[in-house]
Amino acid sequence: MPLSLLRIRHLRNIQNIEIEPGASLNLLWGGNGAGKTSILEAIYLLGRGRSFRGTEIGPLITTGKGETVVFGKLLEEDNKRDIIGISKQLKGTTQIRINGTAVSRLSTLAQTLPLQVLTPKSHEILERGSAYRRRFIDWGVFHVEHNIIKLANNYAKALKQRNAALRRSPQTAFAWDSILIENGTQIEAVRRQYLEKLIPIFSDKTEKLIGRSDITINYRRGWSENESYAESIKRRERDDLNRGFTGTGPHRADIRVEIAGLPVERVVSRGEQKLIIAALYLAQAKIASTESRVKPLILIDDLPAELDEEKRAVFLNELVYLNLQVFITGIDRNSFSAITPSSVFHVKHGEVFREN
Repeated sequence: MPLSLLRIRHLRNIQNIEIEPGASLNLLWGGNGAGKTSILEAIYLLGRGRSFRGTEIGPLITTGKGETVVFGKLLEEDNKRDIIGISKQLKGTTQIRINGTAVSRLSTLAQTLPLQVLTPKSHEILERGSAYRRRFIDWGVFHVEHNIIKLANNYAKALKQRNAALRRSPQTAFAWDSILIENGTQIEAVRRQYLEKLIPIFSDKTEKLIGRSDITINYRRGWSENESYAESIKRRERDDLNRGFTGTGPHRADIRVEIAGLPVERVVSRGEQKLIIAALYLAQAKIASTESRVKPLILIDDLPAELDEEKRAVFLNELVYLNLQVFITGIDRNSFSAITPSSVFHVKHGEVFREN
């Protein structure tokens, strides 16, 4: 479902712009501070209801203004249009409407406009805590199995209650086990099914992007492979009582990208790390586009900056091969000579000028 119209008002240094993106690859080029990333940020707001650059609303809104407003039209294959509008006010209020109807669940936005964003810091997913990698998995699962939201919510509520009881009322803590086991077992099952699809596509992408076939994904489900979740949570009851929290379950799951059993961040260069992460996101986007009704958008903020010309060309052509709508930023338009974008926009001082 490509974005056919984008309007942005009072977002950072952007006062008021309107663009009509192309259906495939859109290049946004211009100097540092021109507003390129802010355009990606506005699109991200439409799909996630928040910024990928921070949680504070103040810096998001143009200095001296009370709110920022982003409006987008999405075109489906049957020419039906979904219209998304989102406003964020300086006082902290967020209003979201889809086709004129108020929306309170961010998951509704994610279903309407699924998207992924790659930034120069995306490689940090390899180095940061497991929660970031679980979110990566569950985003992918969500777009092929919407029931994951219900399972995750049920599990999270029961986990919170169990942990509170372990600290304050131990005699009641284990009353929550049946809910944890039922939902946790299903969460693990859909994650594993998803990774079985993701891993071979990821391997293909890493071989194309960096020429290595020895990069593997090691999935750790959050409890021993030798026992069921019911057996694991029962066995660890005393440990949980002593520590005051639940130490086993899908909330402890993780994926590690490895080479010969070593984390890739200890083996490859920073540039190769970025390509490995790009391969993960490309694989995820391919699964979403083939197994769900809605095609995801891909936002890329200056990711090819540190890549040599050959690697950049391979990466850009992999993007084109996905046949999805892509928004990619860069300082130098010539850095993208390996491809022919459907639309090129020159961004300068918060204004946008279409070049083709």
